[in-house]
Parts: sequence; structure tokens; C-alpha cells
Amino acid sequence: MRSSKRVKKMGWRELWPIWLTFAAIFGVGAAGVWILTPKPERPILLSNGQDLRLNLSQLDPARPKLFAYGLGPDSRADFFVERTSDSKITVAFASCRRCYRSGYYRQDGRILCGRCNELMARLEPGQLPGPEKDCTHIPIPFVQSSTQLTVYGRSISEAFARWYAPVL
Repeated sequence: MRSSKRVKKMGWRELWPIWLTFAAIFGVGAAGVWILTPKPERPILLSNGQDLRLNLSQLDPARPKLFAYGLGPDSRADFFVERTSDSKITVAFASCRRCYRSGYYRQDGRILCGRCNELMARLEPGQLPGPEKDCTHIPIPFVQSSTQLTVYGRSISEAFARWYAPVL
């Protein structure tokens, strides 16, 4: 006598609960990742000629606040304002001159070069950048009172034209 083993082929009618379970688990996981992933902070837009007036109480220590200044119909200059823990204020362009087209990104409250993936150097107040194109934040002149910070639109335009126009 021969014993024959019957192999039953499973069709979609038998397997749909398994596929539905996998799809539900995958959907819940994808939704969880989407909800828990922090959204990138978008810069606050300023139109051409508009001045930035900012209360110093709105600045969190060691957390740069991003802005975008409209230079023309299709171009803008991204810059940031940051207050250090010892209340020192920095206003500078977010991208360096060497890697300007690569942009920048934020990581752990710091602004890094989009091409080099390194922290950009910051100049001290009154210090001018060198003629070479390096990964250095270019400062923007600003006026500070006891409670308010003002960055004039023309200062942004002039600094951009002086330090970035030769690069572009």
C-alpha cells in the first residue's frame, strides 16, 4: 500500500486574515513613525524691505530662530537669530559662502553646513570674514535695545550682496 500525502494548497480565501493582519501592523507602525517624527521648523518669511523686530524674551537660549528674507521674486536669504545662555545675540546667514547652494540643516539646535555636514564657525562681533570661501556664518548687523532686537531689511540685502553675490 502506498500512502499518499495530500497537500492542500491555500488560496486567498484561507490567507486573507493573515494578509490583513500584516497590513494592519504595518499601517499602525507607519502612522506611529509619521506622528512621532518631528516636523522641520520652517523659517519665518519677511518680504523685501521689511525689518525684523523681535522681543528678546521670544528667543530661547541656545536655540536658533530661523527667518527668510525675500531678496527678489525668486530668491531669498535664510538667516537666524540666536541667544546664547550668557545672553549674547548672534544674527547671521544660515548658509556658508563655500557651500551656499547646498544649504543648511538643523540638528540638536545647531545649524550645520548642508554639504560638509559640519558645524559652521561663527565670527566674533566686529570681526570680518576672510576673502576665502569657507564654512563660516556671515554676520548681519543689528540693533539691540534692552528688550528688543531690530534687523533692518537693507542690512540683510547689503550683507548678502557684499558676501554672497561674488559667490553666486
